[in-house]
Amino acid sequence: MALATSMPSLAFILMLGMRHGLDPDHLAAIDGLTLRALPSRPRLAPWMGGLFALGHGIVVMLIVAAAALAAERIAPSAALFSWLEWLPPGLLTLLAAMNARALLRSGAYPLASVRGRLLPGRWRGGGVFSGIGMGMAFALIFDTAVQAAAWGYAATAMGGMANALLVGLVFTLGMGVTDLLDGWVTARVMRSGRQDLIAAFRRRLGWPIVAMCVAIAAYLVASKVQPALAMPEHWFAALGAAMLAAMLGLYGYTLYGVRRRGGAV
Repeated sequence: MALATSMPSLAFILMLGMRHGLDPDHLAAIDGLTLRALPSRPRLAPWMGGLFALGHGIVVMLIVAAAALAAERIAPSAALFSWLEWLPPGLLTLLAAMNARALLRSGAYPLASVRGRLLPGRWRGGGVFSGIGMGMAFALIFDTAVQAAAWGYAATAMGGMANALLVGLVFTLGMGVTDLLDGWVTARVMRSGRQDLIAAFRRRLGWPIVAMCVAIAAYLVASKVQPALAMPEHWFAALGAAMLAAMLGLYGYTLYGVRRRGGAV
């Protein structure tokens, strides 16, 4: 199977970026940054998700560029690309299993940030540099770095550095949309002072995250095993629009619940 026919379209890369922005580690980091920013920097608090995504995206672009440069000089074999294509569905399946296990437990949906525990406490403040710095640090921890490097290698084989950077930029844009929206809504939910609403808000996102991970992983595997199953590119655009609409609906429902219960938004 030719690499060009197995690479996701840009619309699919955008969807992967949006889904990546819903990683529990991302949501936990945004929760922490927003919570710390509210008392001292209330105007900045709604933008913490966007600042996190900015730092994350900068590092993703640098990793993609570095991998693209390496691919141009080392010229890795097609066999390596073939193996790299199995990495995203494997990571997505693992993420789905971890989320499903957490959701099936009784009580609150735990947004425990595995990556956040690896960072010094001073990085977890609520300022501009804390948001950007934490986003950058998260991008250097295994799964994001490996995925970005894999896309950099693969995209270079399809069209050189410019194509690799385009893939990285589209992925970052999708992630930025999700994290910016999440940070904006999170700040307003936290201002209500209702911890039960925050817990319900996160649990409400849990099963859609699991469903997205499973669906995307299954599609990647199916299209690799049988290229005829690959969907037309315009389908990806429609799915991306549907995913964005679903996200807006979930976040909008949360804000509606806060208003209905008399919380400040």
